[in-house]
This record gives sequence, structure tokens and C-alpha cells, in this order.
Amino acid sequence: MFDKLCRASIISAIVLSLGGQAVFAEDYPNKPIEMIIGFKPGGFSDAMARKLSEPLAEALGQPIVHSYMGGAGGSIAATAVKERDPDGYTVVVATSLTFAFNPHQGEVTYSKDDYDYLLTMARFETSFVSLADKPWTDLPSMLEHAKSTGMPLKFGSLGPADRLQAKAISEATGVTIIPLPIKGGANMMQSILGGHVDFGLSGGPHIKYVQSGEMIVLAASGSEPLNATPDAATMESLGYPAVSYNSVIAAPKGLPEDVKAKLESALLEAANSPEFQKLVQGRHVGIPPMGADQTASSIDTISATMENVIKGSGS
Repeated sequence: MFDKLCRASIISAIVLSLGGQAVFAEDYPNKPIEMIIGFKPGGFSDAMARKLSEPLAEALGQPIVHSYMGGAGGSIAATAVKERDPDGYTVVVATSLTFAFNPHQGEVTYSKDDYDYLLTMARFETSFVSLADKPWTDLPSMLEHAKSTGMPLKFGSLGPADRLQAKAISEATGVTIIPLPIKGGANMMQSILGGHVDFGLSGGPHIKYVQSGEMIVLAASGSEPLNATPDAATMESLGYPAVSYNSVIAAPKGLPEDVKAKLESALLEAANSPEFQKLVQGRHVGIPPMGADQTASSIDTISATMENVIKGSGS
């Protein structure tokens, strides 16, 4: 008799639990959703988040409330969001490297597996660039010139990920590449234009200088062709580690499946809206928005690439 009562109690608990989740999912959302932006206000990531929020609020029928936790390449925001309840009422805007690279540095308390990925809404035009009047036209010819002349190359670096890429190139070719840390895209442009570095990484500010003929794109940093300069070779096609800098939205791990599906659908609808596409296409970062599965797969690929580079470099 006791066993029967126990079994009945367990079954009732399961039914109530499933029923409660179904009601919750059906009712979702019934309050505002917080979008934590892992960057300072006023930048392009902020502009994308705000433009996306307009059609997103309409699709979900609830306001989108923005808060900012800039710093550490999005890790401050990602760390905070990891601790939130996985109920669909908190999402974070960061980059692919926030999840796929920063954990490999050993300075954060999360891993890529602590999140449910929902959307990739843009891909930055991250490129290795140099002045157009240099004695080379692309990455292979720059490396060949450096090798034949014994010239060390000064490299303007925006962060540890591109320094690892440069190190991998140096180890593969024997060319000496000296990384010089530079903070921000505007300072990078000044360093390249002023001849303080031979080449550098840029996430987009270089485009106007390429269009004016002052700069050239040596290679795309990732595996996908660039929008503004589609003829530029990719790092993957050249046989070097490829890193794509994508704008990603994620939530704490463990979203109820129905809630996740509803949130993902609304985000994809918002990312495909004319208003949002006009913004990203105008800045050459527009891509077909990627949903949960594609975004998670992309994060896994970049993470594996960076892990292999770190192991290969002995870092």
C-alpha cells in the first residue's frame, strides 16, 4: 500500500511539474524582457541591440529593457547572465568570442556550455588590412615579401585572439611578426595610416579607407567571405586559423523548450525585419540571421579552432 502511495505521489508530482511548465510556456512572456548588452552605450553593438528590440517587442508583446555591463570582451555581462534564472526573461548580447574564446583564457567562471544560444544577428567585417602603397597586395604576398627581405612585420592587434592568429602565421611561415596592442578601431586606423604598424586587425572602420584607395584588405579573419570586399581570401582558405567575430544573443542554460522556441522565433523575425536589415546592410555586417542550432554550431567551431591554436602555440 505504501509503495502504491509513493508511486502515485511521484506520478502526480511529474504531471504537476510538466503541467506547470506547459502553462508557463503558454503564458510566456507576461512581463518585460531584460536585454543585457555586453558593451558600453553608444557603439554599433548597442545600435544593433536597440534596433532589434523594436520588432522584437512587437513580436513578443512585451517591452525590451536594456541594461549595460561593458568590459572584458563581453565576459562581465556573460558572467552575470549565467547566474540568472533560465526563464526566458534575460538575454545577453555579446560576440562569438565572448563564449568561444574567452573561457580558454582561464580568466572567466563560465564555459560555452553554460548558455542556450538563440541568434547570430550580424558578422563584423573583421579583416587584416594594410596601406595600399605597401609592396604587397594580399596576405600571401606580404608574407613572401617579409620572408625574402628578412623584414619583421609590425602587427596592430586588438586582442588576444588576433595575436594567436598572428602567432600561428609566424610559426607556419618563419616570418617574424611583432604584435603591438592597440585599443579601438579609430586608433588602429591612425596607426596604419601613420605607418606605425605594417598591418593590423580591423572590425569595420577600414572599409571607407579601402573604398578611397588608401588601404587594402589582406585577408578576412574568419572562414566566410566579407560583404564589403568579397574577393579577399579568408584565413581558412589560406590554411590559417579562422576566427569569425559574430554578434550573438544567448540566455542562461536550461530554457524550457517551448519558451526557447518562442524566443528564438521572435528573435529571427526581428533580425529579418526591414528596419534591422537596413541598419546592418548599411554597415556591411548583414548576414542571413542564424537561429539556435546554427549559432551553437558556430560557437563550437570557433571554440575548437581557438583551443587548437592555444595548444599549438604552447600558450
